[in-house]
Amino acid sequence: MGAVTFETLAFGKTVEEAFSKAVEDARNMHGHGGYTGTIAEKDTFEVIPECEHKDRQKRTVARELIEEGDKRIQSKRGPSGVINCSGTIEAKRYRERKDLKGKHGDVWLFFGWASR
Repeated sequence: MGAVTFETLAFGKTVEEAFSKAVEDARNMHGHGGYTGTIAEKDTFEVIPECEHKDRQKRTVARELIEEGDKRIQSKRGPSGVINCSGTIEAKRYRERKDLKGKHGDVWLFFGWASR
């Protein structure tokens, strides 16, 4: 099977909660059969430290890590990468779209390679 890249935002009180929600949402949208090319194929994640993305566009950093073949996220069978997006314009818009204003938690960007 091949692999494709994915990017998805999710909200949670913890990164673990956000990851679980993102995986479940992807399974509901794309089925439970596997090889969806989404975060549904992942069972772990690797948090990218703030020092690597501070004051930078989060999606740009994610795409650079994918393009560079960063060892933490290069495998379609390995972990998803994840960056905390809270405080960004994209996170604010996500919270508004999902009616999350005033709720405690963070917006996370999950990204990487997935089986397709």
